[in-house]
Amino acid sequence: MKQLRYTLILPCFLFSLHVFADEYPLNPQTQGDVAFVSGGIGESERNAMKTIKGDYNLNLLFAAKGSGEFAADINVRITDTKGNTLVETVTDGPYLFARLKPGNYIVTAEKDGKVMRRKAKIGNRQTTSLSFYWPQE
Repeated sequence: MKQLRYTLILPCFLFSLHVFADEYPLNPQTQGDVAFVSGGIGESERNAMKTIKGDYNLNLLFAAKGSGEFAADINVRITDTKGNTLVETVTDGPYLFARLKPGNYIVTAEKDGKVMRRKAKIGNRQTTSLSFYWPQE
């Protein structure tokens, strides 16, 4: 009887883990004072990223020039104007959202050895969006 109960309960438990994973596909992180999240692979992650986008004041997009094909596994570094590194990570998808204090920052993104830098000015109630497009190979 016990074995039958476990046989019935185990599949339900495993199914609930799958549903839970789909419901919360993102992994928010913190480095120092900066909260950030990256992702956007697959429809559920893209929808989750769109839902939380307004909670972050720096929104980054990574894609291929011309086709617009999304890019992931991008090395990203966010520094302040003094050169202090605030965030250093590898993206889990084509989007990275960060919550920064008002100020000026430099965002460096690297894909396949090709480095791009952009300046970001974050205001009190302003969202800054930056896009990085790499040439297709």
